[in-house]
Amino acid sequence: MSHILRNMLLGLGVFIFGSTLALADMGSSVGPVSHPAGTTAQPGQGTTAPMMPAQPAQGPHVGHKELHRFASAVVAIRPIDKKVHQEMSTRKMSVAQRHQMLVKYGTQIKHILLQNHLTPVKYEMLLKKAQTDPAFAQRTEAVMKTMG
Repeated sequence: MSHILRNMLLGLGVFIFGSTLALADMGSSVGPVSHPAGTTAQPGQGTTAPMMPAQPAQGPHVGHKELHRFASAVVAIRPIDKKVHQEMSTRKMSVAQRHQMLVKYGTQIKHILLQNHLTPVKYEMLLKKAQTDPAFAQRTEAVMKTMG
């Protein structure tokens, strides 16, 4: 059962991470991109991310309240995510329709995260932790079961 949850969290995480990146990209300015000190962009490459130290796979400890907030967000996001996946896979959509759907989806997700006192970055971090830390995935699954 835990492997099913882990796979579901992985799929949800990939979709949300991609959607979040798409939404962040849409909100970025069209002007020149500034580069933080210590990074360079080669011609034709676009931007490069600064070098970040490797984080442990397990990440920081997640407290009881934050775990419940995360589990609550996952439970609330799951049906929306399923609906969006179904619509995108079964309907032929123009680029504008797809964009409109992702914007609406992003707004709903941000609202759910706000209700659960999570930022998109924190939510993504917790999704990654659930994918890489089996103990955290089991804790999350146990909390989700109590929610119904």
